Amino acid sequence: MKSPYTGGEVIRQINNEELEFRGEKFTISYNNYKCVDTGKEFTTRDIDELNMHLLHSAYRKKHNIPFPEEIKNIREKYRVNQTKMAEILGFGPNTFRNYENGDVPQLANAKLISIASKPSLFIDLVNDCDSLTVKQKEKYIKCAKAAYSNNEKLFSWLFRHQEPNEFTGYKAPSIEKLNAMIALMALNSNFFKVKLCKLLFYSDFCHFKQYGQSISGTSYQAIPMGPVPHRYGSLFEFGAEKGAFSIELVKFPEREGERFISSSNSDVLNVLTAEERKTLLMVKESLGSMKTDDLINISHEEAAWLENKDEQNLIDYNYAFILKYPKR
Repeated sequence: MKSPYTGGEVIRQINNEELEFRGEKFTISYNNYKCVDTGKEFTTRDIDELNMHLLHSAYRKKHNIPFPEEIKNIREKYRVNQTKMAEILGFGPNTFRNYENGDVPQLANAKLISIASKPSLFIDLVNDCDSLTVKQKEKYIKCAKAAYSNNEKLFSWLFRHQEPNEFTGYKAPSIEKLNAMIALMALNSNFFKVKLCKLLFYSDFCHFKQYGQSISGTSYQAIPMGPVPHRYGSLFEFGAEKGAFSIELVKFPEREGERFISSSNSDVLNVLTAEERKTLLMVKESLGSMKTDDLINISHEEAAWLENKDEQNLIDYNYAFILKYPKR
């Protein structure tokens, strides 16, 4: 980026700033640019959107308000369209659609959406909705019962944090997104487990730095070999069992390694947005050619690892704003 004042060099700045939303004040990692030649500070449209997203995320976290993707997932797991979901919750016809597109719900509406996320309580809402036919009620209740048996147990097993927060990159954990990240990284590559862990860390954190939200909602832990997805062994095994990618055991003279393989025609990749693919390909191009030991070493330079390694803590995504790598 060049300075709009002189066309010269700019510096990206990150400072703790207090901003107000709906009458409440929140401290966020506020981003802007500084012109080296003039000292003038400025923002861009993308940076303004990032700061606003961080502010909204802080508000959502404080009041336990579901994030847009969560809201969409709640509806989709019951196989309800937006119009019918609005009817079940007692919202206006466009309200639920707007929430899925990013509007922050009022607290009363947020509480109703959170109630609907629990299958047993969603069934009560369906039964109380007079505008639904008997057949529609039967369909949604059947889906709600299936959602309880399939999803709740799975998430409690795979993810320590089920709700969006600073350790998920303010995104609901998605095994489908993580599987797609792994599949894209493994495509036409020769990546083994340790290297893949680092590439996933940099991808999720770089995406948060750019958009205020991670790709997969995965939490990362600082362990001796660097940042890794929390419970990465179980996550990788689950993805392989589901056929999102395959893991090949490779024998070396003194050890064994796990190599990840995926197919270019895999439907797994379809869940990624254009922005998410761009982030993943940038990280893959920038860091993918590095040797595993070198990649471990650069991850050991990151404050995200240095300040969490002693207790092997989970890593706050706000460390993304002070990443040293990849250098672009």
